[in-house]
Parts: sequence; C-alpha cells; structure tokens
Amino acid sequence: MYKVLIVDDEPMIREGLPTLIPWTSHGFEIIDSASNGKEALEKYRNHQFDLIIADIRMPEMSGITLIETIREHDKDINFIILSGHADFEYARKAISARVVGYLLKPVDEDELIEYLEKLKKKLDQQHTLDELKMSNQTVLKNNFILSLLHDENVDQKTVEDELIAWQLNSKEYQIILLKFLSANNMDIDEVKQLLAQAFEPDRGALFSNDSGIGMILKDIPKTQESYQYLLETIKKIVHIYDPVISISEVVTSIEDLSEAFRQANQLLEHHFFFEERGFLSKDSKPIIPPQEVRMERADVYEAILDSYAEKLYFAIDIASQMGIEERLIEIAQLLVNERSTEDQIKRYYFRILSSVLNKCSAEKSEIQSVLSEVSESMVDIYKQTNLSQLMNYIQKLLMKIMSSLEYGDQHDQMKRLEDFILRNYHKHLKLEMLAEIFNYNSAYLGKLFKNHTGEYFNTYLDKVRIENAKKLLNQGFKVYQVAEQVGFTNVDYFHNKFKKYVGSSPSTYRKKVK
Repeated sequence: MYKVLIVDDEPMIREGLPTLIPWTSHGFEIIDSASNGKEALEKYRNHQFDLIIADIRMPEMSGITLIETIREHDKDINFIILSGHADFEYARKAISARVVGYLLKPVDEDELIEYLEKLKKKLDQQHTLDELKMSNQTVLKNNFILSLLHDENVDQKTVEDELIAWQLNSKEYQIILLKFLSANNMDIDEVKQLLAQAFEPDRGALFSNDSGIGMILKDIPKTQESYQYLLETIKKIVHIYDPVISISEVVTSIEDLSEAFRQANQLLEHHFFFEERGFLSKDSKPIIPPQEVRMERADVYEAILDSYAEKLYFAIDIASQMGIEERLIEIAQLLVNERSTEDQIKRYYFRILSSVLNKCSAEKSEIQSVLSEVSESMVDIYKQTNLSQLMNYIQKLLMKIMSSLEYGDQHDQMKRLEDFILRNYHKHLKLEMLAEIFNYNSAYLGKLFKNHTGEYFNTYLDKVRIENAKKLLNQGFKVYQVAEQVGFTNVDYFHNKFKKYVGSSPSTYRKKVK
C-alpha cells in the first residue's frame, strides 16, 4: 500500500476524505493528517509518504509553500492539490510545482479515483525499476566479493575503487559463513534482507555462496561482548533454520581474504565433528579428537568394525548400558582416526546397527515388534547433525531393544555372566571381549569368575559346550555337526576336548549311549 498524508485546515475535509472512497482497493492507505502546512512539514520529516493531498489556502503555511519547501529536498514525492477556487493562478502554480492533480472542493469521487489510478501505475513502475536496480547492484557486489574470496586476478586499482564504492575499505576483515540444517520453506531472500538491514554497510557486506550466506566483517572490535552481540543478532534472525556459523581469523589485508574464506569454509564442511553452537572457529574442540593411530590394512579395519556388532549384541544381552555407551564411543574413535567423512560414519553405524538387529531377530523372536520399530527408525540416522547426536540416537535405539527384554532378577554381575555363557556358549566368546562389555579388567574378571564358579573361564566354557555336545550326540547328530553347533570350529580340537572331559571320543560316547 502507498502511504498518504492529508493536509487541510477544514476538519470536515480531514475527516471526510478518508471515507469518500475505498482507498485500499486502489492501492493507497491514509496514514495521517495535518491541519496546516507547517504541521504537515513536521510529519513529512518524521515519516515517509508516497502522496500528500494538500489544500492550497491554509494558515501559517500554504499548500504551494509546503510543496516548494519539500521539493527542495525531495524531487520524487507526489502531490494532489485541493482548492475551493477555480482560479487559473492557483492552477498555474500547481502545474509549475509538478503536482499529480488539481481537485476542486467538494471533491469529485471519480476524478480523485482517476488521479489515484494513474499515480498507482506510475509508482508501480518506479517500484519495479528500483527493485531491478537494487537487484543488479546486489549481483555486482556479490560478484566482486566472490572474486576477492576466490583470489581471482583483479586489477589492484579496480579493487580499491570498488572497496570504497561498496563501503568495504577497512584495516581488518573476518569471514562469517552460515549453513542452514533446516532450510525447508526458507525464504533465502528475506533472510538475506534481514541480515543486510542488521549489518550493512556499517559492519560489512553480505554475499551468497554454495553453502548458504556469507558475510565480510570489517573492523569488528575484538572483544567477547562484541562477538556475543554479533552471534545473538545473527541467531535472532535465522535461529528457526538451525544454523551452523563459522568464523575465520582476523586478516589485515584484502589479499588474505581468500585464505580466511577457505578457513571458514573448511570449518563449515566439518561441522558434524563439533558440538559447537556458537561460532565455529579454529579454537573449537571436536567431539572426539582424532588419534594418530590408523589401520594399515582395509580388511583389518572392516573386520574390527564388524566385530562391534557382536559386542553391542552381547551388551544388550547382559543388559549393560555402559557396555553400549563405551562400544559406541570406541566405534566413533576408530572412524575418526581413519578420517572418515560424515556420510561414511553414518553408513558404518547404519551397517553395524543392522547387524545387531539381525542377531537379535535370530535369537530373540519374542521382541520382533520392537525390532521392527527400531528398524523403521534407523533411517533417521542420516538426519543427525553432529557426531554426538548420532551416538545418542543409536544408543537410544539400542536401549529400546534392551528395555524390551526380560532379564529377571539378575543383579549379581557374575550370575549374569554365567547365565550369558549358558545362553551363548556356541558363539565366539573371549574373556577379553566380555571384560570390555562388563567394564572390567580381563584378569580381574577372570579372578571374580573363578571365585564365583570354582572354574577358570575357558574351563567353564569348555564344560558347558561339552555338556551340550553330549545332548546333541544323544539326538543322533554327526560329530562334525555337533562340533560346529556348540562353538568349535575345528573337529580335531573338539575331539580332544571331549575326550578330556568325558573320557572317551565323541563317536565312542554315542555308541555307548545307543
């Protein structure tokens, strides 16, 4: 809507003119009124109007004087003159003052509407031209900034002139980059406009880049309060889009802007590895710092990762929340050490969790509905925005499985371990791996287990396997089948263990039973 000020010393005109026609239907809105030219001039200085409708004859300051005074500073504002006299002299002065129209009182509705329609068409055209001009200026400025940031070969004199033209000449610069993690239904132009209103030209200039929106800051006071105000101002505008905001170090020459941009961009690309929700800077601490320990062989690396599916399954089986937490951290550390990307990390976690679900599905048929729910939720692994969120989300899914299982009243750790062996004797069990899950030193766990059962861990496991082997032999299974089903990968080794604990070979034992 275009804004209108009515100026007339007659109250009947000031009050009646707003009701004469449906102003908004014609694109105009009466914002205010004044009783004389002097009052109108004051209101003009404090507000912005597109059209002033003024009486010619008024006390203190006439309409013509009002027009001439405003025209000294504003060549574009529009006027419609009101007069109670059909006087040629008044009309001549109105024409010389470049007014839109000249209306006699009482005002004719159709004549007023005709003037308004012509004026609206003119204002609409001007508005379109202004937007186009502003858009072209924005494109030119953006291209100039990008040429500096990408270190393009630009003439030094041209650079200096453009820095002054865009009000970017400064002694110190910093680059800020914004990436939006929730950009659905985002009006990027509106966001840029709001940021520009907050920062341009005093604090710097905005530009668009591949990641989102960037800013060149100039001469920012290097105080905590200054940066906090800067951060709060940005977040107030863009917080609903979940922004990640990186900031470069301060540079003192325009030639170093490309390095500052590269630094801020690299921080933005690696935001997944940081929990930072303030400015992401070179001083930001990663969630899990990389260690200089890397696998030389890819197959070893893959095998270690795959082994964590079994460890997590065992942690669920013995109801060890700590075991789940620590295994997830170990996986993350391994992946970070290998310099895995965000996408690679999410894919590895997805693969490991899928393997855990498969193991649970095969062993724990009573919780199939819960496993289905967890499986459907796995797609959200790819929506987690940093490593900490990702680990917490996967832990939440694993805890959902664990909480659905019945564990009875197994409060005693050694009883739980003993029960775990009785249920999983056929798997590849090692004391060291179980010590990790139960959060014990392996030697100490072995001593606790010996005190509890009277047997060393390996002896106890062998005896459990042999007892179950005897049952399978009784059912008529062949020796090699029994060996495999109770956890022995080598038939000869099974034969020796069986003879040690039973006193005869498996074949002889089966004949005796028959």
